[in-house]
Amino acid sequence: MKTLKKLRHAFALCGISALFTGPAQAMPALDPLMTGAAPTAAGQGLAGAWYKVNDDARFSNYQWSEGGAASTEVKNFGWGTGIWSTMDIADIASGQNPNVTAIAHTVSDISFANNLYNNTYGASPWHVDGVRPLAPIVIAVGGGETNYAAVFTGYLYVATSGKYDFGVFSDDGFSFSLTGANGLLGMGQDNVAESSGRSYFSLAEENDLLGGVDLSVGYYAINLNYYNRLEAGVIDLGWAGPDGQWSLIPPEVLLNHVPEPASVALFSLGLLGVWGVRRKRRA
Repeated sequence: MKTLKKLRHAFALCGISALFTGPAQAMPALDPLMTGAAPTAAGQGLAGAWYKVNDDARFSNYQWSEGGAASTEVKNFGWGTGIWSTMDIADIASGQNPNVTAIAHTVSDISFANNLYNNTYGASPWHVDGVRPLAPIVIAVGGGETNYAAVFTGYLYVATSGKYDFGVFSDDGFSFSLTGANGLLGMGQDNVAESSGRSYFSLAEENDLLGGVDLSVGYYAINLNYYNRLEAGVIDLGWAGPDGQWSLIPPEVLLNHVPEPASVALFSLGLLGVWGVRRKRRA
């Protein structure tokens, strides 16, 4: 189990940058990392690590050019406080960033917001509700905290073969990957400077997969990295199965571990696909 946890943690951090690099062809089908019986312990959910960042801190290495000048890190500008890119998440999660003021953990499905979102905006793309649970890193201060990041890792169990799509509703940035034994599919909104704010993303759309990706019965790895900078923040992870109906992914098919020992070897094979994912910008 310790080996699996180390592999999963390494995948979570390297996947933040690898999601957006390297040429590859989108795969119309992903093979499971592991086949076998459905999970017996319902309601585990993905493992989430949340990081609150000092609102006034300047630490982002995201490159920015202003007024035709040469690019420099956002942290060098007086206005460049907080998180600006998914590339900042690895630094925040490393334990070395002195601007992290609080850490929290969750095991659940993925549907969170802060009060600035809940009190202002309406229902999600899946029309689940208009008010989500508060991100755990902001609960202690009344839900108003606005600069934070999260890393979600774990596994998805697919009980029925067929075409699937995955959707992320995010404000501000995120990277998402679904890993199988034969490779990985990813999508993301890389930086807040080019973001329009709240946006909905489809894995099939971002990878030019008409109708979705074919999944067989078994276990797949999920990695989702997220951040919010200033004001409203929200993150939802949903899916559409063979019936085409969208919903939040229920926690009973999301797991933070899978049975040993075969999972270790199969998950290692899945990591080989990390470096082949291309970034595809939205039109």
